[in-house]
Amino acid sequence: MTEAPPTTEEQALADDRPIVIRASNLGKAYTSFASPLQRLRSVLFGRDLSQGSFWALRDFSLDVRKGDVLGVVGQNGAGKSTLLQMLCSTLKPSTGTLEVEGRIAALLELGAGFNPDFSGRDNLLLNGPLLGLTREQLQDRLESIIEFSGIGPFIDQPVKTYSSGMFVRLAFALATSVDPDILVVDEALSVGDGEFARKSFDRILKMKERGTTILFCSHALYQVEAFCTRVVWLDKGQVRAMGAPHEVVREYMLFLAAQSAPALAVSAPAVVQGDTSAKAAQAGPAVHVDTPTSTPGYAQITRVETSINGVVSDQLTCESGVQCTLRVTIEFESDPALPTPAAGMTFEIGTLMILSSVVSKSDGVVLQRDKNGRGTATMRFDSIPLRKGEYVLSAYLGTPDALHFYTEAKRIATLTVVDARPEPGAIDLPHTWELSPGHNR
Repeated sequence: MTEAPPTTEEQALADDRPIVIRASNLGKAYTSFASPLQRLRSVLFGRDLSQGSFWALRDFSLDVRKGDVLGVVGQNGAGKSTLLQMLCSTLKPSTGTLEVEGRIAALLELGAGFNPDFSGRDNLLLNGPLLGLTREQLQDRLESIIEFSGIGPFIDQPVKTYSSGMFVRLAFALATSVDPDILVVDEALSVGDGEFARKSFDRILKMKERGTTILFCSHALYQVEAFCTRVVWLDKGQVRAMGAPHEVVREYMLFLAAQSAPALAVSAPAVVQGDTSAKAAQAGPAVHVDTPTSTPGYAQITRVETSINGVVSDQLTCESGVQCTLRVTIEFESDPALPTPAAGMTFEIGTLMILSSVVSKSDGVVLQRDKNGRGTATMRFDSIPLRKGEYVLSAYLGTPDALHFYTEAKRIATLTVVDARPEPGAIDLPHTWELSPGHNR
């Protein structure tokens, strides 16, 4: 007899990992005033001239165990940043209690404590102790921090002369060098661009493998579902759902679809996004990027072509029920020293949601490259089970695990499916009819 799987409660009781974050009835309220002058009068005269309180977060309770990777999702204004700031002790809660065990490194406002008039080296020496490093630890790690940042000789120049990319790289290198027990990431798993984005992503993955507790807040639901072990969905400052990533992300996506349904719109084809060296492409039957990938550690899409029944276009049309062969061809360049990247594409209903996706990793497909790191991958669809509507196609090139994207070729084409049938729906499900007279009872 097969034994029933353990319930969530039983799993929690069996989990002997220590609790590193315990939040109980946590809340944050902000007092609203009609103007700054009203706020000043309220403070000076001790009178309540406010217009009431706004709760950014309310009645939030959660236990996070060592090694958990907790994803936090929700729309703008849902309370995500407020929660992360309270966990990092940069914001004081209005209600409830919060207990945090261990050293925290927060990738929220990287470099917020840097003095622009000081050199990069001096800023490391000043800010390292604020992040919990002793003077000895900082001296031991200083050169490795500088090397990881890739700042080179600019490390002894004033930070105000740095580009924004150099500034972020130095701040990230310092923040992740403290061997934190808890890492808080807001919006991005990787920072910077090109090679450094891959390096920063790899460093965060290694921290996860070492058992670092990670709190990850993002709108990138694919990364949330693939990277996290548990997800909490916040809505208007309160918890709407909490649990397994695939369950919570599904509920949240259905919620977003319902919210956006009245405003469904299809965007015009656009260009490749990702590596900042990529030049904007002209609208047309294919997306081109003129700059070759010659810098070590880089990988990018250089051209995308879409076609229906051999006709190349970025405005594709197919009649439902009629044989249509869709091809999406991705040409890419990469540093041959990098592991072979993964490629994929999505079918999106305007800006509403991703209807379907194809990823080489999930299909067990390994891309092929020549000795220079160049390759071509074509995804062919001999049958398109879509009903009437307009669908936006996008293409991607990422790391072998498909978690970090080197390049995003967003909205490369629009596929219009014509269907004379009046029945509603977005897809045709394969089916058969079984008929007989009378009742089979």
